Amino acid sequence: MNVIQASAWFPPDSLGGVEVYLNGLVEDLSAIGLNCKVTASRAQDQPTIEHYNAIEVYRYPSQDLDAFRAWLVENKSEIYHQHTLRSGCGLPHLQIAKELGMKTIATIHMPDVSCLRGTMMQGGHSACNGKIDLARCSACLGVSKRVPTWAAKTLSHLPSSLTLSLRDRLRHSSEVRLRQLGTTIATPAQVHQHQRQFDQLVESSDRIVVVCQWLYDAFVLNGVPESKLVLSRHGVLVERKPTERSIHSPIRIGFLGRWQETKGVQMLAQALQLIPNTAVELVIYATHADQHGAANREKVLAIAQSDSRIQIKPPLARSEIMDAIAGFDLLAVPSQWLETGPLVVLESFAVGTPVIGSDLGGIAELVTQGRDGWLVPAKDVKAWANAIAYLSENPGTIAQLRQGIQPVKTRQAVAAEMLKLYQNLKQEY
Repeated sequence: MNVIQASAWFPPDSLGGVEVYLNGLVEDLSAIGLNCKVTASRAQDQPTIEHYNAIEVYRYPSQDLDAFRAWLVENKSEIYHQHTLRSGCGLPHLQIAKELGMKTIATIHMPDVSCLRGTMMQGGHSACNGKIDLARCSACLGVSKRVPTWAAKTLSHLPSSLTLSLRDRLRHSSEVRLRQLGTTIATPAQVHQHQRQFDQLVESSDRIVVVCQWLYDAFVLNGVPESKLVLSRHGVLVERKPTERSIHSPIRIGFLGRWQETKGVQMLAQALQLIPNTAVELVIYATHADQHGAANREKVLAIAQSDSRIQIKPPLARSEIMDAIAGFDLLAVPSQWLETGPLVVLESFAVGTPVIGSDLGGIAELVTQGRDGWLVPAKDVKAWANAIAYLSENPGTIAQLRQGIQPVKTRQAVAAEMLKLYQNLKQEY
């Protein structure tokens, strides 16, 4: 069976969760005899073919749909499996595969498919159920609740190009009311367009794979038939069994993730400020100090300069992650948004390290409070401080959490699920 795997990103260009998942999936499917062809976009002028870990990758220019179509025609397969919905590999690419007669699968790795804010946090503060609703989504994005529903509906049918142009003209105004007017004009049309794109995604996909329960529930709420949905959680490469080890004194808490605020590393630093006399080490291996994370990095660095318990380390290579996690007493995952994984939780369990994480989304689905980890109200710094203080003062609890960790789902199990999905779709030809 021939399968095309498509993505906006693929190693070595970047190594986020989607890329790690897809690279592992291709390796594991190839190991069981499936012929996978990989295509990924890149900011370049001409298409190229290269290899990454023995995987052949067709790289097409990010904005060149014609090059993508031509390659797809030449390499037409029974199954087309797409892993991103971004400009470089998004809805138009999925639609082309559908037009060419291939069975299409979209795996949803990110919350922005049903959330324009991109975090699934209503108003930026509380978890949302993911239902796309004109009034609620508009209010979440800054439209005053005083705007009548009929007015929002009327605005939603205006061309997005027009409303966005008006918003952009007004957003730099010195008048707050004019800036608010720009948001009010543009947002309903954005929500309407988002709903249309969601519906087109569903129409263009023979199956939609979701990697966590809350995403599954959100798609059902948005009218997607369950017969089209497949829940397939992440898996990890398990290379060794967890080993018995003593708890450090002081306890060592590790963080691996991006510097951006949604990943929550600032919550850990701020929590330590509230418990200055607690014996604990916080080891931060953070990445992507770019425009999205630079300000937050500076905030954390400023706290670390006056707190010797906080250690800022250089980013880890992918091959170093599991060993680093094994050296922690607890892995902290303080995300401030709804994660669909994250893979790092499973990687932590795979080496026997409990997780202290936010009580949101995929983290709350993977971590069981008091059995294999500790769940904390995501945005409550005092709650994080109390949890860290309690666990540092009760190392026996950490040892018990280690004992409660169950075997994790493997990458090979994910590959078996995808193979079954491909076979079922192929029979529908």
